[in-house]
Amino acid sequence: MHPSGSFSFDDSTWPLLVVRLTGEPSLKTFEEFLSRSTQYLQRQERHVCIFDVSELHLLSTEQRQRQVEWLKTNEVLMRQALLGIAYVITSPIVRLTMGVIFHFKSPPAPYTIVSHPSEAGTWAAMRLEEARLRAPAEHVRREYRPLVEVQAGLISGRGVPGTAGAALPPHR
Repeated sequence: MHPSGSFSFDDSTWPLLVVRLTGEPSLKTFEEFLSRSTQYLQRQERHVCIFDVSELHLLSTEQRQRQVEWLKTNEVLMRQALLGIAYVITSPIVRLTMGVIFHFKSPPAPYTIVSHPSEAGTWAAMRLEEARLRAPAEHVRREYRPLVEVQAGLISGRGVPGTAGAALPPHR
């Protein structure tokens, strides 16, 4: 049996929103997660989301259907507020699950699927930069600096091209 599921929302580096969904969420927990997600969209503030499901075990059929419904219901809000979504997925089963969900309803915002938070941070910073949110983009680059720099003692925070996939998650 897998540990019970949970979720968290970290907006401490807004306009970057980091969402984590872990374990096997109950139906109640999943509905709370969707409700909280809706609240962020209703703020109607442009932002990028890193959606980390690297510790998610599996969504039930009912939860997958509910996710598709939620995407359809919130399509306009997502199109208005989301500059992009970077999904962090490490499990082939979860990747397949997301593929099934996206088959029925793709996110209405640009998205990418990556296997490491550093790749998500690099992509999120790029999306912020494209939206002319340069200061937040630079902050995200510093937060998701490549592990190579940290190991070398170069903790200035500038990303090194070609090192995506080797960074530390944000420290809180």
